[in-house]
Amino acid sequence: MKQKKTTKNDHIERVNEVLFLIHGNIQRNFSVEELSLHVAMSPFHFNRVFKETTGESLHAYIKRVKLEHAANLLLFNPDATITHILQEVGFSSNASFCQAFKERFLVTPTKWKEVDQLNEKRDYTYVNEPLHVKIAVVPSHEVAYVRHKGYDRSIKQAWLKLQAWAMSAGVVFEHQKMIGLHHSNPRFVEASQCHYVACLELPKDRKFYRNGEIGMMKIPESFCAIFSLQGVYGDLKKYMDVIYHEWLPKSEYEKVSLPSFAIYRQNHFVNADEKFDLDFCVPVRFK
Repeated sequence: MKQKKTTKNDHIERVNEVLFLIHGNIQRNFSVEELSLHVAMSPFHFNRVFKETTGESLHAYIKRVKLEHAANLLLFNPDATITHILQEVGFSSNASFCQAFKERFLVTPTKWKEVDQLNEKRDYTYVNEPLHVKIAVVPSHEVAYVRHKGYDRSIKQAWLKLQAWAMSAGVVFEHQKMIGLHHSNPRFVEASQCHYVACLELPKDRKFYRNGEIGMMKIPESFCAIFSLQGVYGDLKKYMDVIYHEWLPKSEYEKVSLPSFAIYRQNHFVNADEKFDLDFCVPVRFK
């Protein structure tokens, strides 16, 4: 039993390392051979382990991540051309991009904006609320992290895993900065399929190593639009709708491929009262 657990943890560690590469280089078209070599596994074994761990084949995972990011770009950056967007996500031709996009979302990229206007999931409850935003560089953070699928209260499980790890590693959980990476847009990705990463900043005076579900990475320095937000569980998604689909298209900025992230002062997944106080950071560049 112990051997099985050790093997499973090793597989999770290696897959986490590959996922970090994929999400950090969304324009790249990684091959199975390249990624399996990176984690010292045979292509056949790596393919099997990746699918067992993520529930998707490597090819399907990379393709989905690229297309979801392209769908975001079409909505967030209304002035961007299809050519610009397909290059951003690493497609080689307009034809291959349009075909893949239609297979995924059932409409062409040019029709996607029209479909979004009819999207019943949008929530503009806070559209008339003033947004406190500043544009600044957010420094890098060395973090321990746990990946989670689902934008709902189940995210608490990822934070509990980090809390248990912190206790075993002699890290005071409450004293470290908590950061949540939001890889998905719940406007068009089912909440149960949205990808979230719970991150705990590491003390600078010690060296830490990945361990099973607990990975280690550096969140890179990024130029961001930073929104100071307060509320209770469920409110953040409403703010995200306004930020992404109202503020961003009308601004002088466009979102880059890095995921948006929440830097918590109060974490609603940890606090019993489910209240949050956070900076929601959207990595951007000038249009």
